[in-house]
Amino acid sequence: MAGNLIFLRRRIKSVKNTQKLTKAMKTVSAAKLRRATSELKRSRPYRQKVEQLLRDAGRRADLAAVASQPLLTGNETGAVLLVVVAGDKGLCGAFNSNVLKNGEARCRELAAEGREIVLVTVGTKATRFFNKRKMAPRKAYNGMIGRLQFGDAERLAAELQALFLDEGLHSVEFAFSEYVSASTQRFALRRLFPLSWAGTPAPGMDAEAEDYIYEPGAAAVFQALLPRFVVAFVYQVLLQSVAAEQMARMVAMDLATRNASDMIRALTLQLNKMRQAAITKELLEIITATEALKQ
Repeated sequence: MAGNLIFLRRRIKSVKNTQKLTKAMKTVSAAKLRRATSELKRSRPYRQKVEQLLRDAGRRADLAAVASQPLLTGNETGAVLLVVVAGDKGLCGAFNSNVLKNGEARCRELAAEGREIVLVTVGTKATRFFNKRKMAPRKAYNGMIGRLQFGDAERLAAELQALFLDEGLHSVEFAFSEYVSASTQRFALRRLFPLSWAGTPAPGMDAEAEDYIYEPGAAAVFQALLPRFVVAFVYQVLLQSVAAEQMARMVAMDLATRNASDMIRALTLQLNKMRQAAITKELLEIITATEALKQ
């Protein structure tokens, strides 16, 4: 009996320590989520404006000059480069498993179509996942998501662009978790290259709404804006993944903290019952011994 009481006291203490840890991790994730969503909101107008100007410049530029841009056309017989974006750490619910399973499903789908696959991973979890399945990535960007900077997006965008142009790829796609709202994160598949919307007005916008004068010319402005749009696109994808990961971790740690509270209550109740039973047993032994002495 005494051994069981000691075991329960130690277990309650252990659960309380774990609860302190999960509560602290929830607080940290909430702070990181606020920063990620704030940066996401600040960067979105820039990407939208660059896209608007790019569409307008492409529409006004000479069609031959725009069509000659290699980022707008892919090689029909080339491979598909798939960028899978996951986290560097766990303890975030189904965030990593959802992205990785869907990314693996996309690989199987492309393989069924007869496409060669070039894999690039962002996040330690993605790298380990595909290495275990004998699908070693061409490049792995580990540790980027945990300390994301705009320069990381610039470097990734430049390297993806170089791979697309140098190896004659069919397309470049991102598989990631999209942050929709505080209650909704979903898997998303977005194509980066080739950019197929050049020369068309942005959705919901009147093509004649803005009458810009481009110097030194619409084609030159289009060529200059294209790399900026690519970087903004990649940065938005990475920010979406960061925000979704922190949201998933905050929810997971909140649930773990509540479960720890429930476990502490259950263990405390069990401890009190065992103590009460021990006290009752000792009282019965004392009463029995007293009655025996009286006889």
